[in-house]
Amino acid sequence: MQRVLPLLSLSLLLSACGGSGTRQVELRIEGAAGRTAYFDRFENGRTYHVDSVTLGSDGSGTLDVPTLPLDFYRIAVGDEQLVVALDSAESVTVDAVAGNLAAPTAVKGSLHSEAYHGFLAETRTYETKRDALRQRIAAEPANTAAVQELNELNKAFYDRCVAFTKEHSSSPAVFAAVNRLNIQQELALFKQVRDDMRKTMPGSDFYGQFRQGVDQLEQQEIAMKLQQEEAARLAGMLPIGGVAPEIRQQTPDGGTFALSDLRGKYVLIDFWASWCRPCRMENPNVKRVYDMYHKKGFEILGVSLDRDHGAWVQAIKDDGLPWKHVSDLGFWSNAAAQEYGVSSIPFTVLVDKEGKVLEKGLRAEQLETALARLFGS
Repeated sequence: MQRVLPLLSLSLLLSACGGSGTRQVELRIEGAAGRTAYFDRFENGRTYHVDSVTLGSDGSGTLDVPTLPLDFYRIAVGDEQLVVALDSAESVTVDAVAGNLAAPTAVKGSLHSEAYHGFLAETRTYETKRDALRQRIAAEPANTAAVQELNELNKAFYDRCVAFTKEHSSSPAVFAAVNRLNIQQELALFKQVRDDMRKTMPGSDFYGQFRQGVDQLEQQEIAMKLQQEEAARLAGMLPIGGVAPEIRQQTPDGGTFALSDLRGKYVLIDFWASWCRPCRMENPNVKRVYDMYHKKGFEILGVSLDRDHGAWVQAIKDDGLPWKHVSDLGFWSNAAAQEYGVSSIPFTVLVDKEGKVLEKGLRAEQLETALARLFGS
């Protein structure tokens, strides 16, 4: 399952301002004479004007901006907007054309903004080439050279995103590239960005959202690793070829029955419960296989994880299960289930005539196939 964090959006919350002193944002926006330009910060999902200027006859003007923490900010002219990434010491000069403010002609004076918009320009070049190749391939599906060229272009740009992310891991400019990567494939790199940016812009709400996404996937990775370790541990508790641990529990009528009582026969140990819907749905399949091979020396020992004696007995009757049944009514703490490493039901273990484990987790057709090998079809 591929998961990629969302691209930078101006609707994201950005951090509030603070501090003292001013810096300048010099604007030259061709075709915007007489219009008002705003420098905005973001807070709690809303934009707030920090300063504004009416652009002169040549589209130029200067915005005076107080000292603000490193983060993303917005320059807005009418419905157009331009994202800049500034720290407290940077002033910036922007050259742009009205109608295309988001893709400025030049951004100078701010290392973060220069890097950010430089990479966005690279992205636009890549996307233009990619779209042209896609059109060629759509028109000529058999054009293998174009397909190879597209694959090489995509790989080169992906590698460029990785390199840019590593180079700018502590700068907001990194978001121009990192969100184009596969977070599951590059989780280590995403964590590096998260940790590096914690030192440079910890108060940014946008960084907070990025951190939250990385943290969530990291926790999922940890949980998956623990599940894999637990599965390996459980598998080690009941190795194929090993002797199946003895099971000795109470029968529905109050007697006692043991797995060893079935020695000399092939036995399917079937962990189930009356409250387990998948188990109940599987019972007709198990019963069909039992009827096919019982006379040839096949037995089943049902081990119930019930805790209600009446429900257990009623389920045996309702499903017409003629084989041996035992339980200690311990629910998930059933002693046999604990010793066999049962973490979900239905769960089965097939043992041979000497009580050694042949296979585990057989269901329906798998069970029938295994018994056909043992007894002949």
